[in-house]
Amino acid sequence: MGIEGIFDRRYTRKGALGVGGAIGIGALLAACGGGGDGGSSSTAAAAIDAASEPGGPIKIYEWAGYEAKEMWGNYLTGPYAADSPLKFTFLENDQQALAKVAAGTHFDIIHPCVAYTKDWLAAGLIQPWDTSLLPDFEGIPAGVREGGMIDGKTYHVPFDVGFSTLTYRADKIQLAEGEESWNILLDPAYKGKISIFSDDVAIIKIGHLINTGKPVDPNILTTDEIQAAKETMIRAKPQIRNFWNSQTDTVNDFVAGNVWATYTWPDGYYKIKTHASMKDVDVRYMWPKEGRLAWVCGFVLSSATKQPGRAHAAVAAANTPAVAAWLTDAFQYGGAQQQGVLDLIQNKDLITAFSLDDPTAFESPRAWFEKPLANRKEFVDAATEVKAA
Repeated sequence: MGIEGIFDRRYTRKGALGVGGAIGIGALLAACGGGGDGGSSSTAAAAIDAASEPGGPIKIYEWAGYEAKEMWGNYLTGPYAADSPLKFTFLENDQQALAKVAAGTHFDIIHPCVAYTKDWLAAGLIQPWDTSLLPDFEGIPAGVREGGMIDGKTYHVPFDVGFSTLTYRADKIQLAEGEESWNILLDPAYKGKISIFSDDVAIIKIGHLINTGKPVDPNILTTDEIQAAKETMIRAKPQIRNFWNSQTDTVNDFVAGNVWATYTWPDGYYKIKTHASMKDVDVRYMWPKEGRLAWVCGFVLSSATKQPGRAHAAVAAANTPAVAAWLTDAFQYGGAQQQGVLDLIQNKDLITAFSLDDPTAFESPRAWFEKPLANRKEFVDAATEVKAA
């Protein structure tokens, strides 16, 4: 698989964030017999002794590309690697991963995005982490950790983070300082020249930010606000060339001149900006006055694991400054781990490109990290109407 395929496969997860509400958690609960608080029998609450745990592989349900030895090096050279080697299976999206584990497939560690954390817990599939066993945990900013905290316990250890915003041609879309805004989607001057990711939740969040015209948390929307956002995005349809599913496709559309602005993740922006045909083009990564959207994905710990200590050792190996720097250099994503990372990043251009040296860049109101949505189905239903309009 080429690197573009890895990106598209891994980030198919973003398109799946909406369907959980439509399918319903009830079926998942029935499949696994869950439904309690998911933590009542947590081994993380008891003393963990990795040395006394049984051998056998640590099974990790992971995104393609993240099986690299650079990510797990400290575990691979540690005391448990021979007796408990890491065994990877690749997931395709968040909803598929949740359904597969709920149906009975066992993994010790799973790598979902934070918006699904409560679903995993409600299904009884995960337990809290003992963060005292993760030496670099405090290097993850509190704002990034927030979405994975439930009732004061850490159920999700963030690993990779990134912005979701518009990459645009400043020669075609001329905006003065302070004028960058999601509301360009309503400007008829850009008819057919904007592309938006097909994720249902993102579509409605963008509509809401356009409606407010200012930074307001798009994770907390009423039914009326969702409906208003839907109507706004329907009005934006003339400007939207397509709702893309493959970031590689929209990157190709952009460099071909078919679109002047497209919703991208950091790697998509960087691919466009460094593309040979964009050499003399002023390409910018928008910072809308209403705030960027942002995602965070990371690790959850199976409630059924018999090797919680060794699972902690594996995640501790991945949650280090060196691995976070590798993540940025290799994939152009930000690492959730941010303590001492900047000095280790080899491509210093990426620090500036993604504001990695500015702690406020990853805080509200400049960026709105995704969170679990109790009313996700309302987002999905509304976005479905937008696409059908």
